[in-house]
Amino acid sequence: MLGLSAEEVHFGRVVRLFYWYRLISRFYLYLPVMVVFLLDRKLTYLESGAVLAAYGFAVMASKPVVARIVRIWPKKAVLFVGEWLKCLGIVGLVWSGESVAALIVSQALIGFGFSCSQGTDSLLLSHWTEKYRANDAYSEIEAKSQSYIFLAVLVSGVAGAVLAEIDLRLPFYLTVPFNFAASWLVLGFVEESTKRPDVSALSEPESKTAGDEGVSGLWRLAHVISFYAVNRATIMAYYVLVFPLFLFVRAHVSVGYFGILLGLFSLSAFLSGRWLGAFSRRFGEKTVWAAVPSALLVSSILLLSDAMWAFWIVPALLGLAAGTVRPLVYGFLKKEAGALKAAAVSAAEFWFAWFNAGFLLAIAALFEWSVRGGLCIVMAVLFLLSVWQAAQWKRSGARPDTAKV
Repeated sequence: MLGLSAEEVHFGRVVRLFYWYRLISRFYLYLPVMVVFLLDRKLTYLESGAVLAAYGFAVMASKPVVARIVRIWPKKAVLFVGEWLKCLGIVGLVWSGESVAALIVSQALIGFGFSCSQGTDSLLLSHWTEKYRANDAYSEIEAKSQSYIFLAVLVSGVAGAVLAEIDLRLPFYLTVPFNFAASWLVLGFVEESTKRPDVSALSEPESKTAGDEGVSGLWRLAHVISFYAVNRATIMAYYVLVFPLFLFVRAHVSVGYFGILLGLFSLSAFLSGRWLGAFSRRFGEKTVWAAVPSALLVSSILLLSDAMWAFWIVPALLGLAAGTVRPLVYGFLKKEAGALKAAAVSAAEFWFAWFNAGFLLAIAALFEWSVRGGLCIVMAVLFLLSVWQAAQWKRSGARPDTAKV
């Protein structure tokens, strides 16, 4: 390209490949109809919740394993294996029949595969921006790729719902080629072997001090970590379980109509992520932080109304929260020291996986008792946790800076 050095051209190529990987690997056509698929298999609410929760538990349990594998294997090999595990898990869902155990194992495979890809691709991006002396571009590339992910979820969600009207198995089978293609895309990633740091080279007093600062720092950021984990876990539980159950069990909408409604979630998430900075400047940072749990609480109240018009507003509100929570928290943590930031992000993702799996099981169990009563309990818990987090913000005196992530 005219005017660009060979290094800049090469960096542009690997970044484009990174965008394509994130776009294609998140083309989950089956995800919006997952609950319909499980209910079609005659599973109860609790059994459906257990199958959905298996994914979160697998992500949580596999994180330490994947962290060690990434230090031993090339990162693109980890991504390759992760995409293949997703392929096997998705096919396993279709072939599991009505066996709850087989469905749980299949979900666990998908969770392990996602754990291999989540964060590993970001490590590669960090390596590239450092190698090509483009560290300032990291946040912009991450933000842009997140927008592409929401677009992928939007398009694949609507397409999957339409395909499910023809055959409920089609969205599952047609997701596999996308993960298969993503596995081959990563082979084009540039990766150089790096020497692992010699931990023993650190003196004992320095290591101890760093560890003490890390623990105290995490406690200082507990309200930020819990804000991310609780709100994002609630959003995903609503997306994959609560909203579909209300639409299919209570409103009796068609699968295609459901896909259009759920598409509003991805569109709203995409727009809120893109306009987060403008919202923050216009309405104030504290207002934007408060908007996340507020959107969830209002969504819950609207679902209880059983009004058809409410089902058009709820996915938009959930998408607003989904597109806001990650940039808010990651932007806030960006100003922390490198080691503490990495520990805080790891803790936030770990507790998100734990809460998401726990919420899915708890909500499914509550819905076996009473759908409306269960939703009221969820609202009460979310409200109390939000009040505690707000009190911690006030005590810490920290300013919730919003950064572009």
